[in-house]
Amino acid sequence: MALDDLKETIETLRKRIQTHRPYLEGNETRTRQVLIDPMLHKLGWDVGDPNSVELEYRIGRDWADYVLMGRRRPIAVIEAKALGKPLDEKETMQALNYANTAGIPYMTLTNGDHWRMLEVFKQAPIKDRILMNFQLTQDEPYACALQALGLWLPNLASGKPKEAATPVMIEKPARAESAPTTPESSRGKKVTDPSNNGDWAPLTSLKVGYGQKAPTDIKFPDLSTKSLKNWADLLESVAEYLVEIGKILTRDCPVSKGRSKRYLVHSEPIHPNAKKFVSKRKIGNGLWLLTHGSSHTLHENACWLLNQFGDDDVSPSTVLVSTNPS
Repeated sequence: MALDDLKETIETLRKRIQTHRPYLEGNETRTRQVLIDPMLHKLGWDVGDPNSVELEYRIGRDWADYVLMGRRRPIAVIEAKALGKPLDEKETMQALNYANTAGIPYMTLTNGDHWRMLEVFKQAPIKDRILMNFQLTQDEPYACALQALGLWLPNLASGKPKEAATPVMIEKPARAESAPTTPESSRGKKVTDPSNNGDWAPLTSLKVGYGQKAPTDIKFPDLSTKSLKNWADLLESVAEYLVEIGKILTRDCPVSKGRSKRYLVHSEPIHPNAKKFVSKRKIGNGLWLLTHGSSHTLHENACWLLNQFGDDDVSPSTVLVSTNPS
């Protein structure tokens, strides 16, 4: 299999996630048909051939979504989740238990966007059992392709699959619109930073006073940057980013701070009292953002959104701003 062909497939799947997220999100069957099956096919697994892939494989009282077959014996369990479903510890342990019970040496967990493969019987913490870990909407396509080779049929069927490769230096990833899971980059990946053109500081370090100018640039954890003209741009950039990586979803709306009688993010620019947003901007997934307020309020709202919808990797302290670009 040519690596370029796999990279092309990955780019296609990224576009599908971007274009069809509302159709796919929360629906496991659609996620499997539109995202998971095509990836398996490209990696050499014929989902339509039971000699290659057994579907709904019985394990005790449970059923595994896929079991990959090698020389007529099961060699890997794949547990599928709907796009938007986080691959958290509970989901990981469920899939590991399936594989362990059936005596199957490898396990893969995926929601169509995020893919992770573990060695089942290795006596080590979970993090040290990972053989493959990538996210289509967060990692650069070539890096995803190298990682995905961990699940390539000749590699897995060999009985001793090599740990997925990770490039030492790759270009800045181009984000697709959305990634409905907690973003996780491929382990060990080092990304060049072509955008370090100024003095960067965490968003939390800003002391916003009356009449203070907004930062000139903002940089997110994936190293993507955006120029800013005012404080409303800063809030919009943060909200847009959270939507793009799947942290703010349509089902989270309306979003309001505490007991506020005004919405901050909503699917339509209308507050609960039926009044329209005074100042608004349209962001991803057809959502609307309230951008009315002082510089202090807009900065505070940006930090609040990151705290409310982010995590350890995406927070006010990991989002950087520059006020002195070179």
